[in-house]
Amino acid sequence: MIVFNGKLYSDQECFIGVGNTALSFGHAVLEELRIENGHLLFWEPHYLKIMASMRMLRISIPMTFTPDYLEGVIKDALSKTTHLNNNAIAVFQVYPSEDNITQTHYHISFRPLENLHLDKISHTPFEIGLYKDFYIADSLLSTLPTNYKLVERLAGVFSDENDFQSCFLLNEKKEVIGTHMGPLFMVANGQIQTPPITGGTQNSVFRKQIISLLAKDSDYEISENVISPFSLQKADALFIFNLSKGFISINKYRKKIYDQHEFVQAIALKFQQSIPS
Repeated sequence: MIVFNGKLYSDQECFIGVGNTALSFGHAVLEELRIENGHLLFWEPHYLKIMASMRMLRISIPMTFTPDYLEGVIKDALSKTTHLNNNAIAVFQVYPSEDNITQTHYHISFRPLENLHLDKISHTPFEIGLYKDFYIADSLLSTLPTNYKLVERLAGVFSDENDFQSCFLLNEKKEVIGTHMGPLFMVANGQIQTPPITGGTQNSVFRKQIISLLAKDSDYEISENVISPFSLQKADALFIFNLSKGFISINKYRKKIYDQHEFVQAIALKFQQSIPS
């Protein structure tokens, strides 16, 4: 099922016109939410992020866009998408009307979760490459949840063509800002590092929650630092967080083999335990 302006449509029904501003101009907020057993994880920070992003992108906020209303719309639509069993990624897109810039439209679609348990990480070998054809701008706009994902899409195609499972992304300063699948965390000399949002890294809700958890845990030391491509091969471990797949332990980058699977597994377990029920 798909929700368009509060009404339910089947996946086969057409509801977006050719002049749609999200489709034609990329003028849209796109926020993805993880839902487990009908529960929207970290709904409040997601909602606040959507509202703040709409203001920055000059998208009018309807009076009906209360936290309770939007949460109810998402849950109701998911309950009617029975094949997902209340476990899904909800993709929320909101954008100005093509006819009147002061009016706002939105739609919500769903896709299945690839990993139902965030405390479980895959043992499948995971090799990563470096995408260098195009760069992410190190600007505030790059940190916002928009539907402009061209560089990430091209990096995904590059990964498939070269038998990688993912690719690192670079900004215009040739700094590593993450991967095309989600935020990157690097473990080196007992410290966990992740790229800062000042470099263009997506400021996702789950990234912030992971940083908050690790900062409060005396077993770990975490910082937001610039990561160069050269430092990746000196790291002790690398891991990604993907909203659908969960925590991903990287096994190989170029000639470097990483074998800190248990370290990443321990973080995944602590994160799962920290999520409010």
